[in-house]
Amino acid sequence: MIISEIRYNQAIKRLRFDAEFYNPFKLESMRTLNAITSNTIGEKFNSIRDVFDPNKYYQKNETANIVELADISNKFVSNKRTCKIYEVGSQKKKFNKNDVLISRLRSYLEEIFYAIDFPENKINLCSTEFIVLRRKEKENVTPEFLYILLQTSFIQEILKWSQDGTNHPRFDEDYLLDLPFPIPSIVFQQKIELIVKEAYKKRKEADEKYKQAEVLLNKALGIEKLELKDEKIFETGFDEVESVLRFDAEHYQPKYKEVRKFIGTAGYEVRKLRDAVEISDNKISPLSKPTELFSYIELANINSSTGEIEEVNQIKGYNAPSRARMLVRKGDVLVSSLLGSLDNIGLVPEKLDGSIASTGFFVIRSKFFLPEFLFLLFKSNLMRLQLEEKTAGAIMSAVPKNTFGDLLVPMIPEETQKQISNLIRQSFSLRKESKELLEKAKKEVEEFIEKNTNYNRP
Repeated sequence: MIISEIRYNQAIKRLRFDAEFYNPFKLESMRTLNAITSNTIGEKFNSIRDVFDPNKYYQKNETANIVELADISNKFVSNKRTCKIYEVGSQKKKFNKNDVLISRLRSYLEEIFYAIDFPENKINLCSTEFIVLRRKEKENVTPEFLYILLQTSFIQEILKWSQDGTNHPRFDEDYLLDLPFPIPSIVFQQKIELIVKEAYKKRKEADEKYKQAEVLLNKALGIEKLELKDEKIFETGFDEVESVLRFDAEHYQPKYKEVRKFIGTAGYEVRKLRDAVEISDNKISPLSKPTELFSYIELANINSSTGEIEEVNQIKGYNAPSRARMLVRKGDVLVSSLLGSLDNIGLVPEKLDGSIASTGFFVIRSKFFLPEFLFLLFKSNLMRLQLEEKTAGAIMSAVPKNTFGDLLVPMIPEETQKQISNLIRQSFSLRKESKELLEKAKKEVEEFIEKNTNYNRP
């Protein structure tokens, strides 16, 4: 049992009477930071609260960069999107180059990014759930240091227990601005700055390698020749309906037929998926080993833009959900079966060999396809649209297991597979190096804090 004791005047000061707000781990982190500084984040950085209303902006055809919570992966923007002002929809916050942004929602506390490469002459917009922090003029602090400080266990522990609300808990902007802000020497800050910039450089190189692989795949498949239209009205024969016993109109959209036809004329041998890959049915029951610790991969652990399997859950066997049953091996490709998550395609890295995954995935491996190529193939529209066509069900639409093997796959030559696989391997390796650099920077900032205080963390 965790017990924390506070004075009545402490509760009155914040008008907070919920026990979570006074979590002992949070209070210890706060004492640690207060012991080494009297500065606050708000003294060095402004919180930019201006809201951009697209409906009131007169240049509707102007282009804006958009960043949502889901676009952040490993502390960088993984999916930079642009759109016209008239397409923005809801109100957003504006941010500039070199601003630091942090989400204030409980489930997205680690969605933090540094706007290192957003052009100053463009409109940059983000979700109103981000707090936008901008360095005050003439302050001798770097945004890179703040960016890393917000990722430390000290700040994360404080913010984790400082939210209010029930449906969507979030912390207050003013509370963040009042948090202690230790200021190291400018030499140390510059060291952190260099690490952050090197991490970003590697992440950018990783994105470029990934795009090169996509270009090679699209060229090999001839996808640029595929023209699909979303037709409002279409028809199909009764014999086709009878053969699959599907009576939902969406299943017979012409674009699905066009995809199947295109695969057949792409110039490669075409096989059904079940004849080209092994669809694994290897399951285990974590409950049979109640005290053993398992790495558990859920749909939410896969970044839909990059395919990275991000932080996975560590669970004891007795606490494993019923869907945690699929045994996965290094090089397996995880394909989401749920309609709303068809972009969640992941490639199992070596460190997750022997982990368990949700039954919401199909687990596939192949003797014909290299793992990295098979991963990218399933990220393509050719496979995504086939998966979409197969989905069935009303509440939780998903691809049935008995029809998953009917997907059509082109048998791409091994030489082309090797070129694409090599680029994907380089991309994943660079992302790993980028993440490790950020972890290094975070560790150095945490060590700086610990060395300058007499408090020992619990």
